[in-house]
Amino acid sequence: MTDSSREIRLGRLTPRAMREGGFDTAVLPIGATEFHGDYLPYMTDTLTADAVAERFARELGTAVVLPALDYGMSSHLLAWPWTISLRPHTLEQVVIDIAESLLRHGITRLLVVSAHDGNPPAVEQAARELYQRHGMVVALFAGWQSTSRRLLAGQYDIDLDHGGSSEMSMVLHLAPELAHPDRIRDLPNQRMDEPVRVFGTFRNVVPHGWSGQPSKGSAEEGSAILEALAAHVGPFLRDLARNGWTNGAWMSDISPDAGEPEGYPSR
Repeated sequence: MTDSSREIRLGRLTPRAMREGGFDTAVLPIGATEFHGDYLPYMTDTLTADAVAERFARELGTAVVLPALDYGMSSHLLAWPWTISLRPHTLEQVVIDIAESLLRHGITRLLVVSAHDGNPPAVEQAARELYQRHGMVVALFAGWQSTSRRLLAGQYDIDLDHGGSSEMSMVLHLAPELAHPDRIRDLPNQRMDEPVRVFGTFRNVVPHGWSGQPSKGSAEEGSAILEALAAHVGPFLRDLARNGWTNGAWMSDISPDAGEPEGYPSR
């Protein structure tokens, strides 16, 4: 059982608490500042990333949660007012700078939790760069909607929409005072089964800036999403920690001694 009372957010801790906390891992939440319709706040993605990051940190037991990044790569949403975006290269460099700061403080284990679809490519590039420079392995969790949709199938109909029911559920659970159900206008769910991704402004696909039926969101669904993600991801994170926070044969069950073709170069 995780300890939900212990303070694990870096911004709220003192240096003494950090020294005595036994932290060996950092978790970085990355959200976004972007339009979600008149009924949800600009920090919807950041709220989600921060909450998921804290749950994962508590599953690990030795992780500290870094202050969340409120800005992500949201250039495809700039058509709507007050969306603020970082360039992909900028986000990549911010992640690298944060990770290299952690290394100076002796923290070699970093988990990034992204709650916005524009962030993972930049984080992935940063992770590859950090491994090349320092041998630092960075883990990334993204796709909370698709993962919870699979985990909760038959219990909740988790949508994949921007500003839809699942995002409304997360805000109703985490910060209900920031949600405005009285302003909701339901729309069809976005179709997401195209075989090829096509890039451009999101406005061409979702002309109003949101899709789905946010009126179907509930605090209960938001809570269920967090619990399901923690139960699913927590065991893997503990396995990752037991295996030195690095990828390896423990992830594939393929032994390095299983045999290699004749003439295969040695490792």
